[in-house]
Amino acid sequence: MSTEPLPEPAAAPPVAPADAPAIAPKKSRRRLIIAGAVLVLLVAGFVAADTAAKSYATGRVKDGIIAALKIDPATPVNVDLGGGSIIAQAMTGHIDRVTVDVPTLSFGNLTGSAHIVATNVPLDSSKPVDQLGVVVSINQENVRKLAAFLGGPDIKQIDVGNGVITFGTQLTAFFIPIPVSVDLQPSAKDGGINFAPTSIKIGANQIAVADLGASPQFGSLASTLLAAQQVCVASSLPTALKLTDVRVSGSVVVVTLDGAGAALGGQGLTTYGTCPAAK
Repeated sequence: MSTEPLPEPAAAPPVAPADAPAIAPKKSRRRLIIAGAVLVLLVAGFVAADTAAKSYATGRVKDGIIAALKIDPATPVNVDLGGGSIIAQAMTGHIDRVTVDVPTLSFGNLTGSAHIVATNVPLDSSKPVDQLGVVVSINQENVRKLAAFLGGPDIKQIDVGNGVITFGTQLTAFFIPIPVSVDLQPSAKDGGINFAPTSIKIGANQIAVADLGASPQFGSLASTLLAAQQVCVASSLPTALKLTDVRVSGSVVVVTLDGAGAALGGQGLTTYGTCPAAK
């Protein structure tokens, strides 16, 4: 008879409780829903706060521009602070770029629309901006208001184009009226807008400026037409804005002012220049 021991039976695998895994997914989903709701509320709150901050900043910039350039408060000034977050920019201490459009801006005898751009604008208005540029576009209709200044009451027409301002008048020789047109080149000079004659046409003939001035027949009358005229605008502009360029572009006269380094809350934008007394 064999005396070998019988093999031991294999142990049965452990059985997990039937209801243990069912609770964990429900709790996980609930936590995700709560976290998502909190995130949505935070984002909505940030957007609302940023919108309110942008509205406040826009109003401050608009009021400052109106005060500095003596704009009628009823003028619909448009201020654009860019598409970035104002709160995020405020954390850096400045606004990257501010753009302002003014439909009507007057200085001296001139009126036009203005496009203003300032970069790196500090929240502290006593500190300087990096760049501040003002471009004023004066249409032909407003240029025509300078008729009496440019050539006297006898000017019949003023046109803007081909890089010049052309005014038409007439001279009289032997009781015969002769049509005359004078081309003026505008430029920035000594803080004012200078209008210098570049060419003259008498009838159908183009005549050099020097030849017309020396003419015994037209010399005395031509001296008025050939004299360069200058419009002083200093008394209409803050001292921080310097007139840097005047040119004709298409059918408008474009005037460029530069205020780089000016503080939006500084005296340079609240103090105006002076023009010499009329002689």
